[in-house]
Amino acid sequence: MEKLIQFRTSASLYDGAFDNVAGWSAAGMGYVLVTKNNKFIVIDGGYKEDSLALIGLLEKYSGKSVPTVDLWIITHSHGDHYGALQNIAECEELCKRINVKKLCYYFPAKFRDRGKRYCNLSPIEDMKRIAALLGAKHHVPFIDEKLSVDGIELHFLYVPSDYLAINDSYNSNACSLIFTLSTENKKIMITGDAVPKTMQMTCAKYGDILKCDILQMPHHALCDTGDVGFFSAVDAKTLLLPISIAGDRSMSDIYFEQNAANRWAQDNADKILKAFEGTIEIEV
Repeated sequence: MEKLIQFRTSASLYDGAFDNVAGWSAAGMGYVLVTKNNKFIVIDGGYKEDSLALIGLLEKYSGKSVPTVDLWIITHSHGDHYGALQNIAECEELCKRINVKKLCYYFPAKFRDRGKRYCNLSPIEDMKRIAALLGAKHHVPFIDEKLSVDGIELHFLYVPSDYLAINDSYNSNACSLIFTLSTENKKIMITGDAVPKTMQMTCAKYGDILKCDILQMPHHALCDTGDVGFFSAVDAKTLLLPISIAGDRSMSDIYFEQNAANRWAQDNADKILKAFEGTIEIEV
C-alpha cells in the first residue's frame, strides 16, 4: 500500500505574532509519497532548518543508509518550499546521505511580481546549482503532462507557462504548480501556494476531472488564497493544512471573515490534518 506523509516542518510550530503588522510567517511545506515498491516522490520539503529531519524521515522509510528519491518536485520559488533541498545539496555531509535522480520544477524567468521585479531569477540559479551538486536531472513540466513513477500517475494541471496571465498581480506564489497524484485507490491534489486566479484557470480547464480524495490546501490555508469553485470541484474529504500554530489561530480569530472560502472546504471535509500536529502517514 502506498503512503503519503505530511512532514511537520519546524516553522509549523511557530506560535508568535501573526497579522498584517507583524507579518504572516510562512510555515514551510513538505510531503513524501512512498510507492508500493518503496520508491520516493518528494514535494518541496520546508526551510533549510528542516533538511536534517527530512533526510532522517527518508532514511526511516527507505530502510537504507542512502535513500533514493526518484522525483523531487518543487512547487514554486520560495525558500520555505525549496530551502531544505538547497541545504541538503550544499551541505557535503547531507548530500552524501541521499541520491536524487530527478528534480521537477518550473520557475519562469520572465514572470514579474506585483512590484514588477523578475523575482524568479535568483531561485533559478539556486536550482541550477542544487541540480549540479546532487547530480540530478531537471524535468520541466508542461500543462496536461502525465508522468508515472512506480504506478503513481502525476498529472500537471497548472504550470506557469502562460505567465503573462498572472504577471504584475501576485508574487511568485502564482507560479505554483497544481497537479494530482493518483494511486489505484486515492487521488491527491497538490496546490503549493496557488492563488485564486490560477485555481480559477485550472477549474475552467478541467472541471469535473478535479475531483480528488485528498487536497493540500493552497498557501498554507491562509485567508488570502481560496476559491470556493475550485474547492467544490475538488470536493476532497481529507484536507492537508501545511499551516503554523499561529496561522491557524489567526485564521479563526483575526481573519475569520476573510477566510470564508477555506472554511467552506473545511466544512465539506471529514478529516483535517494540520502540519503542526505532527508528521502523519496516510495510506493511499
